[in-house]
Amino acid sequence: MVQAFLGEWPKGLHQLRQSFADWLADDVRYENVGLTSTTTLVEARELIETFAPGLDNIGVDMLAIAEDGERVFTERVDYLRTADGTVLGTIRLMGIFVVRGGRIVEWREYFHMAPPAAAA
Repeated sequence: MVQAFLGEWPKGLHQLRQSFADWLADDVRYENVGLTSTTTLVEARELIETFAPGLDNIGVDMLAIAEDGERVFTERVDYLRTADGTVLGTIRLMGIFVVRGGRIVEWREYFHMAPPAAAA
C-alpha cells in the first residue's frame, strides 16, 4: 500500500494530489520532523503545495522498505521536479507510515537536505 501511494507521485501533480485522497485517512497525522506537522488530510494536501514553486511531481528512489505489523519503514531519495523534469530539490529520507483499515493514519519523515553523495 505504501509503495502504491509513493508510486503515484512521479505521475504529475494531479496524481500526487489524488494519492493523498486515495491513501491518507481524513485525520492523518503527517510530520516532517523538525519542520512541519499536520493533523488532517486537508492540511497535508495544502502542505504539499508549499514544497517548491513549480513542483509538478516527486520522483521516488526506494532504497529499502520494511514492515513491522502496521508500520512500514522506507529509506528513500525523493526528487522534487518540474513538469519538464528539472530537479528543484533532492531529499534523502527515512519515512514511517502507520496503516490501519486500508489507510495511512500516521506518516513521519526524517530527512537530511544535503544532496546524496556520488558513488565512489
